[in-house]
Amino acid sequence: MLKQFVHDNLVFLDKEYKDFEDVLSHVMKTLINENYAEKDFEEALLIREKEFPTGLQLDGYAVAIPHGGSQYVKQDFISMVTLKNPIFMNRMDNPEESLAIDILFIIGFGKSDTHLQCLKQLMGLIQDPKVIEDLRKGTSIMSVL
Repeated sequence: MLKQFVHDNLVFLDKEYKDFEDVLSHVMKTLINENYAEKDFEEALLIREKEFPTGLQLDGYAVAIPHGGSQYVKQDFISMVTLKNPIFMNRMDNPEESLAIDILFIIGFGKSDTHLQCLKQLMGLIQDPKVIEDLRKGTSIMSVL
């Protein structure tokens, strides 16, 4: 199911950004230009990330899955960003603590049932350290889905 929402133009590999706002600002250019989301999607994600952080500490690595703002999504999507240098984002399970994140999955879905199904599948995928290592090395996300 995940494959239908990941597109090459939404995969950003080995990038350098100073923080989550910087990552999102750059990804948003493509999301808007390619008609995936409205401009307000950016602000919705920033607000949601402050209230409900999405950083996840897994077995030896950390990822983030920013999501929300469904009313601003025009086409369902999953965007993946890998970073040369990690950024710091707060933990989902302990918002006062930050994590060094070097892989983000920014997701946007207009319908909650699709959102929940994909989030569940994505959670299963990211719990595999081999998958994360492959993605860090630049292996196509399509080959691990």
